[in-house]
Amino acid sequence: MICFSTHVGDGLQFTHLLTPKIQLSWVKSSKESSVDSEVTWNGISYMRGLAQSHKNPKTAAQTTQRSFFKEVQDLVAQLSNDQLAFLFPATPKGMTRRNMLTQQIASASAIVDDVKSVDLASLDTVGNAPTADMPAVTLASAGENLTISWNGTSSFRDEHGEEYPVIFVANVTKKKIFLVPSTATIGTEGNQSFNVGLAAYGEAEDTFSGFMLATGKKVALVGFGTMGVTKRPAKKNS
Repeated sequence: MICFSTHVGDGLQFTHLLTPKIQLSWVKSSKESSVDSEVTWNGISYMRGLAQSHKNPKTAAQTTQRSFFKEVQDLVAQLSNDQLAFLFPATPKGMTRRNMLTQQIASASAIVDDVKSVDLASLDTVGNAPTADMPAVTLASAGENLTISWNGTSSFRDEHGEEYPVIFVANVTKKKIFLVPSTATIGTEGNQSFNVGLAAYGEAEDTFSGFMLATGKKVALVGFGTMGVTKRPAKKNS
């Protein structure tokens, strides 16, 4: 609406209210056209485009990718905020700790029979702490226990033998991940191991994998609220 005044003398003033006309001319839409209407205002024409639709939002590739992303999200959701802070002592730049872990887990993917999924067995490091030559970890189920052990010599063990690590445990079969505080020190040499109850992590027929995360602590870890990883394994070249 436009308002203006006109003086006609002797102190008289008229006020005019004008409403501009809007003309609508409809253009019949079709599959070949991306325009479904034309609007003209004050001699200026505007074209309104049709909303573009996906003809098939459930292609095999799209469905596979959505299923894979959901699998990654389900894995990341298994860790608490305190555990995420433990894995990422330094706040990641430009993303949250949860998003950073999502990115790391998503990098461990495999395609079997045209199905994309997370290959937890190939995941060999997480977090953003500095890396080191950590001893390899072995997991084996026996009876009601899951035995976690490591062996071999390294300069890292020589320097950190009295410290208690945390073990990243993955149940490859059931797609579960855990952070397990060790009740054994890293040790300077020879075999070191400890047992945990198998039932909390899976079943005897499940496949397990894992790796060591150093804490720098000479006391066994209880809770993750005030702890952080000081060293993690370097990612292996594939």
